[in-house]
Amino acid sequence: MALLDFLFGTKQAQSSETTQIKMPEYMEKAAESLVATAGDVAKEGYIPYTGPRLAAMSQAEKDAIARAQAQTGIAGTQAGQAFTAATAAGAPIGQADLQRYMDPYMTSVADIAAREARRQSAIEQQGIAAQSAQAGAFGGSRQAVLEAERQRNLQQGISDIYTQAQQQAFQTALGAAQQERQQQLQSALGMGTTAAQQQALQQSEFQQQMGIGGLQRQMDQLGLDVGYETFLQERDYPKEQLGFYSNILRGTPYSETRTTIGQVPQPSFFQQAAGLGISALGAAGSLGWQPFAPR
Repeated sequence: MALLDFLFGTKQAQSSETTQIKMPEYMEKAAESLVATAGDVAKEGYIPYTGPRLAAMSQAEKDAIARAQAQTGIAGTQAGQAFTAATAAGAPIGQADLQRYMDPYMTSVADIAAREARRQSAIEQQGIAAQSAQAGAFGGSRQAVLEAERQRNLQQGISDIYTQAQQQAFQTALGAAQQERQQQLQSALGMGTTAAQQQALQQSEFQQQMGIGGLQRQMDQLGLDVGYETFLQERDYPKEQLGFYSNILRGTPYSETRTTIGQVPQPSFFQQAAGLGISALGAAGSLGWQPFAPR
């Protein structure tokens, strides 16, 4: 079969066409430059950012935190003192509380009255002695009776003075102690209110100072962000330029040269031989050789 194919060409030869598109020389050079530059950019190593990214705490914030730490526990201590004072103000009034007011009252009132009673009794004693001497009964039974009466009256008077003074001193001490407790309670309530107000004021000042420090830190952070954005722009600038250059090339109009290259089927050996023979007969006929002409 291969011989027949060779001789008579029974097998069809395959044909193909290739189209070549040729760009202008300046476009080819630009594309080559773009690819080479892109390769260089792709080979570049990673560029880390060495600057700070997060703004540090501002000095105002540090001062506010330090002040708050230094004042930690003060409000609790003040509240505890106020509670202790209020508890003491609500405690029952004891004898020791009353005695503090009774002793000064007895000294300033009862003792003075008793001393005056003794002085009057001593004067009375002298009068009794003088009367007995004038009556000639000095040292007698009448004087003894009068002296005994004087002593009894003195003791009874002093006893009455101290009894009345003790009762009045108790009432006075009780009123003074109650007033003192009321004042202690008001003071304790005032201490509690003051402690709460002071704590609220401290918190307000802390928040205010933290707010001011936060604004300062935000400004610092904005500066750091600008620096980082600038770094990113500088780092990506070559890639952006490559993209810009590539877009320019894609948008540049140019004419293409198309060349089509085809493959023609080859004749068989028999066809080639027949063609050669016909060509030879034609050449011979042109020379006058006509073998089939009538004689």
